Amino acid sequence: MTQSAPHRVVIPEIGGPDVLRQQEAAIPTPGTGEILICNHAGAVNFIDTIIRRGEMPEGMMPALPHVPGVEGAGVVAGLGDGVEGLALGDRVAWMGPIGAGGYGTHSVIGAPYVTRIADDVAFSTAAAVPVNAMTAWHMLVNLGGAAAGKSVLVHAAAGGVGTMIQHIAKHLGMTVIASASTDKLDYARAQGADYVIDYRREDVATRVKDLTGGRGVDLSLNPISGETLKSDLDALAPLGTVVLFGFLAGPPAGNFGEDLAAHFQKSVAVRVSDIYTYFITAPQAFNADLAKVFALLEQGVLRPQITSLPLSEAAAAHRRLEAGETTGKLVLTI
Repeated sequence: MTQSAPHRVVIPEIGGPDVLRQQEAAIPTPGTGEILICNHAGAVNFIDTIIRRGEMPEGMMPALPHVPGVEGAGVVAGLGDGVEGLALGDRVAWMGPIGAGGYGTHSVIGAPYVTRIADDVAFSTAAAVPVNAMTAWHMLVNLGGAAAGKSVLVHAAAGGVGTMIQHIAKHLGMTVIASASTDKLDYARAQGADYVIDYRREDVATRVKDLTGGRGVDLSLNPISGETLKSDLDALAPLGTVVLFGFLAGPPAGNFGEDLAAHFQKSVAVRVSDIYTYFITAPQAFNADLAKVFALLEQGVLRPQITSLPLSEAAAAHRRLEAGETTGKLVLTI
């Protein structure tokens, strides 16, 4: 097989990173409302590793063999019936569902989930944007009521989503408090954080109260869950909101009813966010927001921090992601 032939990396069976295999692939045909994209880059996400380990929630595990990769960037290579606003050869970025095949030379993506990118934006940079920036934008703006003068606590601030949250929040005029591990505090500062908290050495809620004169934050964006929800409720200002968007430390711990009741007089809110709910239920609004975040990229507001590896080193990318050795985003060049 030559590198120029259509190919992809598949998960043939559950296991460690070494189960990933590169194989030849047929070029798919776009259907009505779909776009065929010749990928130049695809990004690596935690969901790719969760699928490889067979740890998806019940009913959500895709059939194997499976081609991972839910976002990428490349060139339009085919248009299905009914697609408007894009032409063959256009440079684009995309976000897709599980099974979109970003670890491959070609993907077929629904038109609402594709957006044109500027000529001076590298494909590897563009591939790092859709999932993280859309997750950040949706939680900040659509769910969190982001506005100038408000404050946000960003957990896992050195990760891909945390990075985008900080860029967008500062652009919107918010005060950013970043929580990260000791070795990643400088990284968080470099992304625009007004304050940083070392969650391994400091009590996050106590520190937030100190930094805000006892008021607390208007918004906390939290992919950790576990014991951190109870802490976040303590850290919220009156009318504040926690958005949980991941469970890196497992489901929320504690007695949820008692924890909420303890903050009843602050009128706080707790909600969860899966970006795919927005993706599925509001495709046109999603498309408009996708264009907005790429406009922020072109303006220099978003500064994705990426590490690039060739597609043939997908296993190495998985190992690095699972070991927590990365800041920002891992991208596979194709």
